[in-house]
Amino acid sequence: MITDDIKFLLTVFEWLMGILIILLIYLIIRKAMENRIRKIVEQHKIQMNDKVLHSILTGDFLRSIQADTKAKKLAMEELISKYSDVLEGAEEKKNLNLLAESRLSGYYRKALSNYRWSTRMNALFHIEAFQMESLKEDIQLLLKRSRISKIEIIKGLSFLAQIQHKGIFEFVTEEYKDLSYLEYRNILSRLDEKNLEQFMLGYHSCQLQLKLAIIDLVGLKKDLAYLNFVESKFANSNGEERVRALKALAAIGHTSSVENFLPLLSSPNWEERMLAARLAGEMKCDQAIPGLVMLLQDPSWWVRSQAGQSITLFPGGKKILQEVIETSSDSFAKDMAWEWINKGVYQS
Repeated sequence: MITDDIKFLLTVFEWLMGILIILLIYLIIRKAMENRIRKIVEQHKIQMNDKVLHSILTGDFLRSIQADTKAKKLAMEELISKYSDVLEGAEEKKNLNLLAESRLSGYYRKALSNYRWSTRMNALFHIEAFQMESLKEDIQLLLKRSRISKIEIIKGLSFLAQIQHKGIFEFVTEEYKDLSYLEYRNILSRLDEKNLEQFMLGYHSCQLQLKLAIIDLVGLKKDLAYLNFVESKFANSNGEERVRALKALAAIGHTSSVENFLPLLSSPNWEERMLAARLAGEMKCDQAIPGLVMLLQDPSWWVRSQAGQSITLFPGGKKILQEVIETSSDSFAKDMAWEWINKGVYQS
């Protein structure tokens, strides 16, 4: 009985060893093939580099630049990627885009329909980097697939936004309603002013996360042309949407009527107190100084810190903070005043 058990264990051991040896041989062969392909790609890069650079700089696409094998396609992809990272001129970028379109569009079109996620993602990254507008229909087909990852959806929508696709508003308001505001903001950040305005005009039909992204983006642009839009959203909204609108106004650093925002210095919401303090400081509103001094005693460190920073933006800010140190009985206020005086960013 014991002899049979030992024979069984030895048989299992031999099978496992056999499987491990086969796996090891497979990995060795695969690594050798990868090294061989890499060596061929590097050789092609050396041979193609001057021709690719010539084409990008002059727009004269040499017929001798061919990408008819996988190794040549990889070499072409790596060379164009390298130059896309360093080139600044509009004409050179246009030539680079045309070169990618003429030599790699078929390669990426096929990759987008590949069953492997990594192959599709690699294609998406390069299509976006090379701004290959000819593949917009293929991207839309990819988005319609039943099995597609969220990151592919975001990359696909980002590309459509980057090329200012006319249907981007319908895509994000009708078909992709479950993205986060950060994902929406990432997509919308690629839009030009004309297409971003389309989202502001259709703001009321947008889902909440998309609305937050629009307001955030407007604040990041710091453009006074959007002031009326942000003020109206602040006046006609509540909750997170209202706070985001106030944050956008603070980022722009201006409002048509700062008096309307001074009561927020005593708001029960700490975020509103902090953002109102920032707005008052940016506008150097003298009426806000007593409120800002009071906020140096606020229970929230963020509010106290913003109040101290805002005071430093006023002419005579150092004097105001020095008086707080000498006269206030609140240790928090004294500490914050001392901290901002010693940061040395006050106006005078």
